[in-house]
Amino acid sequence: MASATTMPRVSPATFLPAIALTALAVGIFALWMHPAVLDPSNVGWLMVGSDRGQAMIGLAAYLREGSGAWPVTLTPLLGAPDGTALLLTDSIPLLGILLKPFAAILPDGWQYVGLWYLACLLLHVFFAWKLIRPHAPDALGAWLGTALLTLFPPLLNRWVHASLASQWLILWGLWLFIESDRERRPLAWAALLVLTALIHNYLLLMIGAIWASAVLRDIIRGPGRAQTLMIALATGAIVLAAAATHGVFGNHYASTGDYGAFPMALDAWWNPAHPTYSALIPASSENDGRGFEGLQYLGAGLLTLVLAAAALLAIRRDRTAIPDAVIRLRWLLPAFLVLILLAIGPQGLWRGVPLFTLPVPTVVIDTLDPVRAAGRLAWPVTYALALSAILIVVRWRHGSLILAAALAIQLIDLAPMIGAIRHRSAEADQPAHYPRTPDPRWEALVASAARIDFQPPRVRADLPVMHEVTLRAILACRPVNFTYTARQTPAAVARLTSERAGYRKGMIDPTRLYVLLRDSVPPALADRIKVIDGVAVIPPSARAKPASCE
Repeated sequence: MASATTMPRVSPATFLPAIALTALAVGIFALWMHPAVLDPSNVGWLMVGSDRGQAMIGLAAYLREGSGAWPVTLTPLLGAPDGTALLLTDSIPLLGILLKPFAAILPDGWQYVGLWYLACLLLHVFFAWKLIRPHAPDALGAWLGTALLTLFPPLLNRWVHASLASQWLILWGLWLFIESDRERRPLAWAALLVLTALIHNYLLLMIGAIWASAVLRDIIRGPGRAQTLMIALATGAIVLAAAATHGVFGNHYASTGDYGAFPMALDAWWNPAHPTYSALIPASSENDGRGFEGLQYLGAGLLTLVLAAAALLAIRRDRTAIPDAVIRLRWLLPAFLVLILLAIGPQGLWRGVPLFTLPVPTVVIDTLDPVRAAGRLAWPVTYALALSAILIVVRWRHGSLILAAALAIQLIDLAPMIGAIRHRSAEADQPAHYPRTPDPRWEALVASAARIDFQPPRVRADLPVMHEVTLRAILACRPVNFTYTARQTPAAVARLTSERAGYRKGMIDPTRLYVLLRDSVPPALADRIKVIDGVAVIPPSARAKPASCE
């Protein structure tokens, strides 16, 4: 009798890299975030007036009642009656498109933010490893380098934006760029560009800059079929970039005039910007917009590594000290120069103080409004700098030891930053679903209205109250007149202005619930005011029609 075919034996060592990388990602996540953020039913920690709360609300509204495929993923529940594009709520269109077919069986009002953070760390570690391992003499050095590249302050600081925590997309782009056999794979670039466009428009601009550099390199190196394919892909990428930047095809959004308000400082690589973020390097005190959007701080460990790599190159002065992967990055310099100039903007900051201010015409400010949070645009440059230092040092005779020392310094330096973020995320462990408006009367009040109108329609009037009432409205399938979006159309601005003027005159719709966000009450409406949880409201006085999505 013939013996059965023997199955090949798989050594447990085969899985060690995957186990080690997963442990690294989970370990960093445990330092960075409280585990309670992973529970989809924990919503209260997002209802504090943050962008991550708005992202959760945007996806919940789209899954409750939304239509269209990207880039016209719209929900009529937000910004009624015009509706709002999912992208403009800082949500992730990719999740909306993937989950919409299952909306009927998904729980209403669940949060995805914590799970997305974990997924981002797992992918970040994976692509960092893919970048470093082929150029490291051993797995230990590669693992240490991967840990250093993941303990990256601009990444950790993005806990406020779930979509912008997807910086693994930048590593993916660098990975495609570095290896010559991948640079001529237009389908791989297309997949990355489309996926990035479905996550965040700023990241698309960054990936687009890396990809355009690959196109430039391909054209300069010589014509051929690859060049034709890359140029054809360029046209598609320009369309994707335009669509993502403006939110949806065919719409135009009013300029905020804020370009230059959120820049990268000239000393951003070694300035933590927040005095409480670094244990080893002093920071200048900067306003939150500059210190947050413009944060490009490397951390003391990576800074030490950059200086060590620079010292090595200065001492040896020969090409063999520079890995080929780092040499290939020189093709990114033109794109990086553009990103840096956009990130710095018209005002150069040093230690929080302007060194110069360039006069910029209004038309330029308005044109650059889609990238008004420009300080973040330099992330690919900062990643490339950190990666270059790691790739240079990891090949040294005692490279692993130096990387281990740098990792220890990085952990010590960033301990205050990581601790502060984890402390804030511990709010997810609190049972309150609506911490600002816990009164149970809100549900019936919201459900009885045809629409909820916030007055005044301003983001910073009382964002926690607006978020909590909006989430209740979504669950009851009731639209709201105003929501926190990246930008608004002139038509929406005109509508809100008209509604505001009518309200100030005492002209209101009897079927609507008016929520007054720290607003004065018109005399004609004073006798209709009720107060719940310290929030003044005007309840509807007429019966509303049944909700459209029930």
